[in-house]
Amino acid sequence: MNKWKQLQTLLDKTYGFDHIKKSSVKKVKEFYDEKSDEYVFHIEYRVVRDMNPEETERQEKEQRYAQKIETRRLLQDINARVVYEQNGTE
Repeated sequence: MNKWKQLQTLLDKTYGFDHIKKSSVKKVKEFYDEKSDEYVFHIEYRVVRDMNPEETERQEKEQRYAQKIETRRLLQDINARVVYEQNGTE
């Protein structure tokens, strides 16, 4: 995980928005402050909250279920090919 992703995750946890749909972090401005002898970075943090979390949770569950089914089908296909090749070579 790169440093920007880590910062984004920390900001998500720090501000604790419930049901975040997406968030982003980007550097807006960078300069050197000669008076204080410091580098200054302006960072923008944006959050889009999910206003209907139950619907999103249901969609995520359906997507995970579909991925499990697809994975199961792929494994069955691979297994069938291996068994077929083993039976064909003997």
